[in-house]
This record gives sequence, C-alpha cells and structure tokens, in this order.
Amino acid sequence: MYGKVILPTDGSETSMKGVKEGLRMAKFLDTPAVVIHVIEIGDISLTEEMEKNLQSYARKILEEVEELGKDMGVDVESKIMKGTPYKEISEYAEEEDVIYISSHGKSGFRDLFMGSTTDRLLKHAECTVSVVKGKPGEKQE
Repeated sequence: MYGKVILPTDGSETSMKGVKEGLRMAKFLDTPAVVIHVIEIGDISLTEEMEKNLQSYARKILEEVEELGKDMGVDVESKIMKGTPYKEISEYAEEEDVIYISSHGKSGFRDLFMGSTTDRLLKHAECTVSVVKGKPGEKQE
C-alpha cells in the first residue's frame, strides 16, 4: 500500500505522538519506517561546535525512535537533514509514501491551531500526510 512510513520529529514529547502512531501503522502494514530530524538552519551560519551539538542532539532523538521501532519489530532507518523542515521532508517523500506527523511540535502555542511545519507539509508533500493530534503540554502515552 505505502512504500515507507516517514516519521518527522523535532524531539519534543508532542512530536513523538505522531512518531509512535506512525510506527504502529508501519508494523500493521509491514512497511519500513524512516525517522527524520531536520536541523533548521535558516539564514544563520553554524559554528563547528553548534553543528556538533545539533548533530549529537539529532542522533539521540533518532536512536530513541530506532529503539522504539526495534521493540515493536519495525525496521527503522534514520536520516538527519539540514534546511527547512517542511521542504526537506516533502522533497524526500515519494508519492507512494505516507508521512505521520504530530499536529504540533516544539513551537507549541506559537502555532496554536496547527504547527507551521505540519501545515506546510500538508500543502507541499505529494504523498499522503496523516496528522496525529497532539497538544503541547498534554501527557503522551
């Protein structure tokens, strides 16, 4: 049905709700999952130390998702990208994929109705995007 289940995460508890739901779907469909963390750099240039810290943070997040996948019996591939999250994710996704993303991430209440990355993915991705409702501050399962 789907080529792969794509699981974007910024490492927040809220974004993990989408990741966990996506892992359950990957298990159900017997489809590989790809967890993606995008280091958002915008218009700033990163020092070597900043880059190292951001890469380390990203690896920690991805390892956590890989472990969750392993516990569930789901093959999980990890990707760290740099750029604008919605652009990197939508360019990576192929038409036969599905993206599972939480409605909110780290931005929390700044994007009260829906996170800006999620909103932009819905508009730009050429594949199915499944939005998992997640409110900042709510207890995750």
